[in-house]
Amino acid sequence: MSIDAGYETRPVGGDRRGFLRELGLGGIALASLLADQTASGAAADSSEPLAPAKPHFAPKAKNVIFLFMVGGASQLETFDHKPLLKKYAGKLAREIFSKEDLEGLNPEKTYTHTRIVPPAFSFKRYGQSGAWVSKIFPHLTQVVDDIAFINSMHTDSAIHSTAQILMHTGYSRQGHPSLGSWVTYGLGTENRNMPGFVVMTDGRPSGGRALHDAGFLPGIHQATLADVKLGNPPVPHITAPAFLSRDQQGKQLDLVRKLNQLHRDMHRTQPELDARIAAFETAFRMQMEAPELFDIRTEPDSVKALYGDTEFGRKCLTARRMVEGGVRFVEILDGAQGRRWDAHGNRGGLINNHRTNAARTDQGITALIMDLKSRGLLDETLVVWATEFGRTPMEESRKEESLGRGHHHFGFSMWMAGGGVKPGITHGATDELGMHAVKGRVSHHDLHATILHLLGLDHERLTFRHNSRDFRLTDVYGNVVHELIA
Repeated sequence: MSIDAGYETRPVGGDRRGFLRELGLGGIALASLLADQTASGAAADSSEPLAPAKPHFAPKAKNVIFLFMVGGASQLETFDHKPLLKKYAGKLAREIFSKEDLEGLNPEKTYTHTRIVPPAFSFKRYGQSGAWVSKIFPHLTQVVDDIAFINSMHTDSAIHSTAQILMHTGYSRQGHPSLGSWVTYGLGTENRNMPGFVVMTDGRPSGGRALHDAGFLPGIHQATLADVKLGNPPVPHITAPAFLSRDQQGKQLDLVRKLNQLHRDMHRTQPELDARIAAFETAFRMQMEAPELFDIRTEPDSVKALYGDTEFGRKCLTARRMVEGGVRFVEILDGAQGRRWDAHGNRGGLINNHRTNAARTDQGITALIMDLKSRGLLDETLVVWATEFGRTPMEESRKEESLGRGHHHFGFSMWMAGGGVKPGITHGATDELGMHAVKGRVSHHDLHATILHLLGLDHERLTFRHNSRDFRLTDVYGNVVHELIA
């Protein structure tokens, strides 16, 4: 097996600690955990915390690919067709919306003198389902009959960092496990040579590491960050040091394992030591399989052309290879560096922002759905396209350099495909001007409950005892949206 994955290898000098630190699998400071902690749905074998675990009931999906557009994609320029905005274009927002509506948005902006703005792009119906899609997604129109659009999302904050954390952890403050961590905690992973949770990002999002952190769960459930830029190793130190044979590495690992186990046996109230031991094991095994999984050069030219020669397209192709290789949860954070979907007037303007971002991602997303479907993987792989919130029906300020929309969490859009989702539907609706989700409302808690349900997990039973309380992803909220399930 070749370990040359199309990048230059770096000398590692036997720096296993550096490898683990970069992986995010070990060397992290965990919260103090109870020695007798138990959970429903988690793998029972502490020596193999990522071993496959039985779900609560028969799942429809086995894996998740979570596509997160950082910055707040506008529902009015993507998937929520609101032609009536043209009729009211130019009218003052305060003449149409209540004071409570306008003051409940971004506290950094005032909408007193702003005016209603019509959609920046035209919409058409596509597919047998007749789904409305903006013209900035020409590729996606080919797969609308595989998608369930949700036009009634709502969340609790219009602040980037808080909303991003809410959409990933269910809580507005840091310190709680992310969705991917909960999934691997409940189900483990099918490939013991790979981590269960992999994140590809182009920068640090406003919400920081909280978006992919394990919080108070064992550290082995924290995401592994992978960089698939050309010329770089996907994970630092992923290749074995040249001066150590595989046998020597194995003996070294055996010794470290025995020393760690001795230390653990003397400190029974520190169960995070099991996560440390498992992290060393996973890191060692990754050197056998990860380089090959990340090596997209082995794909046929036709497949590479389908995804496109772009960084985002390569991430989508890598995501398909990850789930095909048994990784449970893969996330792509798009536009994390600089919140690229943040369509303010002083950040380049709404029109250029969304036209550019859609063009950059449209082909890769569409190819991902097509490729999964052609391989028979879409039925068992849940693909989610999400963002932290939407954009306002009115401009954000009369003094901006160009047209922009403000932050908006009362009603916005996202979609899901595959993994047991009902295809070719549009669920829920906002009001006629796109201000409030009014029909089939779906909160971030409902979204999380539904994703877990598709994976065979009951969101009320998947718990972890921390600080004398049983915590769960959905806190004390959340309802499964059965209308979305086939």
